[in-house]
Amino acid sequence: MRKLFGTDGIRGVAGEAPLDEQTLVRIGSALVEEWRQKGTKPRVILGRDTRASGEWIAATLIGSMMTSGIEEATDVGVISTPGLAYLTRHHAFDLGIMISASHNPYEDNGIKIFGKDGFKLTDAQELEIERLIEELPPQLPNQSPPSRVTSSQLVSEYIDFLKSQTKTRLGRLRIGLDVCNGSAHAIAPQVFRELDASVVVINDKPDGKNINLNCGSLHLSQLISLVKERELDLGVAFDGDADRSLFVTHSGRVFDGDFVLFVLALHFRGHQQLRGNKVVGTIMSNYALEQTLNERGIEFLRASVGDRYVLEMMTQEGASLGGEPSGHVILLNSHTAGDGILTAVKLAEILGESGATLDDLADGFHPYPQLLDGFKVRKRIPLANPAIAELINNAEKRFGDSGRLVIRYSGTEPLLRIMAEGPDGAKVKSVVSELKASLGDLITQLSNENGSLP
Repeated sequence: MRKLFGTDGIRGVAGEAPLDEQTLVRIGSALVEEWRQKGTKPRVILGRDTRASGEWIAATLIGSMMTSGIEEATDVGVISTPGLAYLTRHHAFDLGIMISASHNPYEDNGIKIFGKDGFKLTDAQELEIERLIEELPPQLPNQSPPSRVTSSQLVSEYIDFLKSQTKTRLGRLRIGLDVCNGSAHAIAPQVFRELDASVVVINDKPDGKNINLNCGSLHLSQLISLVKERELDLGVAFDGDADRSLFVTHSGRVFDGDFVLFVLALHFRGHQQLRGNKVVGTIMSNYALEQTLNERGIEFLRASVGDRYVLEMMTQEGASLGGEPSGHVILLNSHTAGDGILTAVKLAEILGESGATLDDLADGFHPYPQLLDGFKVRKRIPLANPAIAELINNAEKRFGDSGRLVIRYSGTEPLLRIMAEGPDGAKVKSVVSELKASLGDLITQLSNENGSLP
């Protein structure tokens, strides 16, 4: 079991383990050693979101890697996570490091790692890096300024890539962008303006502490108001590192990742671009999406939660489209990573070509009522624990064949997440409320006993 890596890299409070100086030094050394064992002195590229701690983490990692034997690290500054993945692959860097905690508050930060192919590391690679972190001898932090090459020009290359993904000019569209004071704050507006769209931008003044603060994909009220008041055609909300995006229709309706998969699946199939006639979602994808696509002859597959697991299943199954309700959408015909700006470009392209609205495009997909809830945990008690399993099983029986229940621990936060869905919204709400209370009490009790996991 991985100790440092979660479902999306290493994440924690900046300055505290595992993002304290000593651990960061060991992480840098372990990364160099992992590539050295493959016979490579890695060429490294780094990027970050707008958190105040990003510059310090980058400098610490670069200093450690320089001490461990690399000759040069390219720092592109603020960029999106998919932008960093694109540049890693496009310029054949051996190692891409993105410093971000995605949708988390500014106090948190994290490290996401990409290989030369632009894909995130596998579980096996992460386990090996964790082993090296534990086994390598202690190393003093580098006291001299680290050597690096800075290159904002590379960000421009990523912008050009995004614009190249459509031949449709977007001059008729009025688009609102909530860039959440994060990685998309400069990139997304430039992309859409250079595609001729009329753009209104909010939350585009990052100060190191306001990333995700009551804005972006987790807080849509500002964008909904903007779209309705300005009568815009489309609203787009990004998270901190812009690897996900959610959408607001002209009527103020929220358009999540399930709606995006529905619309893109039909569009790509109509253009003979839906590889394998398959779409990959996750265990959290709405059951109605699976049924609706199946009725249209499109196979729907479910991966574990996390865009990396969606991508793994896509490559295994030969699919080109996949994603999560949270707004991570992977367009494998274009990119190796979920990209919120790219997804927005493709949806805008469809609107520009068809003359339809997002509300029009959503016609035919009617999600079941779905409720997401959860609570903080001090310890992760295995869900296979007999007492926990019995509670979950009893809740599942209340749905029978007309609903779904998914219980899982978050891979990035100390949370137990509960998802329930079914055609009867009142029953969904009742099941979640009762299960949350009983599970919370039981896990608190078990956490105080022996046998729990850290």
